[in-house]
Amino acid sequence: MTTFAESYDSAGKTIHPVTTYAMSGLGSTEQDYAVSCRSAVIGEGPAVRGEEVRDAMPAAESWLRRIGLLENYVS
Repeated sequence: MTTFAESYDSAGKTIHPVTTYAMSGLGSTEQDYAVSCRSAVIGEGPAVRGEEVRDAMPAAESWLRRIGLLENYVS
């Protein structure tokens, strides 16, 4: 992702790091994006355990609502 992030024009953008993991959560993902996308705002991002992805929809919807990307969606 670093190669993509460094080549993408992130000026004026907000980037929300999203990751699945086995043990480390977001780890250094937020810091890595802050370095790769210096002109972007790094927003809140979720980390979902790999084995919990199938059941992550309620948490994902809650996160999307919290950051303002899922305001009027009815599931």
